[in-house]
Amino acid sequence: MIITIYATKSSTKTSIAVSTAVYLANKQRDVLLADLDTQASASSWLEFRSEDEKLKQISCIQKYGKTVAKDLKEFDKRYEIVVADCGGKNDTSGRSALLVSDIVIIPVFPSSLSLLTLETSLNSCLEAKLLNEKLKVVVVLTGCSSNYLVKDTKESRDLISNMLSEYEDVILAKNFITTRKIWMDIVSKGKGITESGHGKAAGQFQLLMEEVINGSY
Repeated sequence: MIITIYATKSSTKTSIAVSTAVYLANKQRDVLLADLDTQASASSWLEFRSEDEKLKQISCIQKYGKTVAKDLKEFDKRYEIVVADCGGKNDTSGRSALLVSDIVIIPVFPSSLSLLTLETSLNSCLEAKLLNEKLKVVVVLTGCSSNYLVKDTKESRDLISNMLSEYEDVILAKNFITTRKIWMDIVSKGKGITESGHGKAAGQFQLLMEEVINGSY
């Protein structure tokens, strides 16, 4: 299985990609993290992880350019699950990854600017689906406020739901990710959010993974 984290504007993609790989690895799945972002943030994150012998280590490879689809297909034969972290732009590597992915997660902030870029991300996914019919597209709200009085999350869900009504086979995840300081703290420790010890953040992400990967749709 190939799971790609994709967005034409950076929206905590690397945080989700690393935490997805960590979650799966700790579930005893054979995982490879494919870093398709030229900034190599995911690779740097896992370098911190390699310094802690207590943590389960995760294989990571950096790949860019036109051969990404071919490379990911080869990795898919060798690993149970490949998690691909794409760059925050509509580049060749990201679009190539979509052509061979089983699931694409599109993270989006509940902000007007981020919602404007969502359409570009969706169009790239739908173009890929013309050649990759199995691709499941899931939009995930991230960076949501923990204050229930803030209405941005609900308003964004409504806007996205209306937008997705024009697209076939695109899902808005029921679960979302709340902004918490712990997401910043885990980077220098090389951890995924489910290893953070933060019950609410870890539980929230686990529910998202169960929904997206274990097939609630």
